[in-house]
Amino acid sequence: METKIIGDNNSLSVPENYNLFISLINEYVAEKMRDEQRIVILKRRIEDLRSQLEATNVEIENAKRARETTQQELKGCEVELSMNKASVQTLEIRISVLQSEIATTASELESLKCEENFSSDQIINHLFALNKKIRKFQEELYMKNVGFLKNATEESHQPEEDNNKNSSLSVEERLIRVITEITHGEEDCMTEEQILREDRETKIYLEQRRAAMLMMVKGQTELEAAVKLNSGFELTYDHISEELLKSCICPQCFKDNTDALDNIPQVNETD
Repeated sequence: METKIIGDNNSLSVPENYNLFISLINEYVAEKMRDEQRIVILKRRIEDLRSQLEATNVEIENAKRARETTQQELKGCEVELSMNKASVQTLEIRISVLQSEIATTASELESLKCEENFSSDQIINHLFALNKKIRKFQEELYMKNVGFLKNATEESHQPEEDNNKNSSLSVEERLIRVITEITHGEEDCMTEEQILREDRETKIYLEQRRAAMLMMVKGQTELEAAVKLNSGFELTYDHISEELLKSCICPQCFKDNTDALDNIPQVNETD
């Protein structure tokens, strides 16, 4: 009886153990499936993060290249800006020199205008005086000729030798006077030629001064163009600086990565 009871107890415990074992196996399988699903999800997440990291590294490389290009452009702009500043300073010095020359030329031009007006009036007055002298000489010569003829008719009773002597003396005097007047006329003509020559030289001098004034105007125009070009380079410099600062900011987190660009890890493609 006792053996049978023990046998009955063993026969009743086998199904319970089997059910427990099956339930444990089911729980293990379910847990394993859940773990596998979590592993798949984590792998996908890792792949997503890896792709994001690769994209971020590509953006960082592009930002580095953009920064290097921008720095080179900035250096070129700085060099060109310094050259433009030097050229502007040179043009300013040149303009100041030209302005001083213009002031001196203007004063000299005014004095030359006054001298030219005075010399023109003097020449005209001198010509009028010379014309009066010529007319007076012609009148005197005419009167002397008339007097000579009159004396010749009145003194026809005198000896022929006396008449020839008096006529030769009067002719010599008239010739001497004519030669003297001609000499004075030549001297006056030479003086007038000298004045005309000086007027021509003055005109050439004024033309040279006019050319200098035109050069000054051209230099001032070049200075204005250089100032405009300099302002354009300053605007370009500011724009490039702003673009450089923007390229160093992360588009996702909006963090300034200027100092951390060289410390970001790169993706190992073997992984």
